[in-house]
Amino acid sequence: MVAVTDYYPNKDGYIEDGHVIAMCKAEDITMTAGSLVALGAHVSNYVTVKTSDAVKAGDAVGMCLRAPVAINDTVPVCFTGVVKAVAYEVLAAGALVSSGLTTLNTVADAITDHTSVNLVHNGGTAHILGMTMQASTTAADEILVFFGKFC
Repeated sequence: MVAVTDYYPNKDGYIEDGHVIAMCKAEDITMTAGSLVALGAHVSNYVTVKTSDAVKAGDAVGMCLRAPVAINDTVPVCFTGVVKAVAYEVLAAGALVSSGLTTLNTVADAITDHTSVNLVHNGGTAHILGMTMQASTTAADEILVFFGKFC
């Protein structure tokens, strides 16, 4: 997906020190750099990740930083830190975000998009990934997002 506007054009991907687990085991090969990922099946000695599931809106917990070449390949995943992400919709600076309802690589406003679907405010299943550090003026803009567990 080509971004409509890149609000931080000097850098791609992972921006700032945070928590990246460099040896996550990829459960599938559909993820790419920038894909939002959910936790996968248990494998001893590894954190296992898979592509975020649009049907389970809001299940993402991090961002894959490199595409796997095969199933069980190890990939780095950012769980906290500042990353460049693609906006699913118009987002205000400071908005809490989760994975998009119908896409696997975008962040969406957690409050308006998931409250009625997954009851984010009421301890539901949608994960709030973090907070936008920049506003997006349209869908597909690339913005900085601070990934971190807020609730």
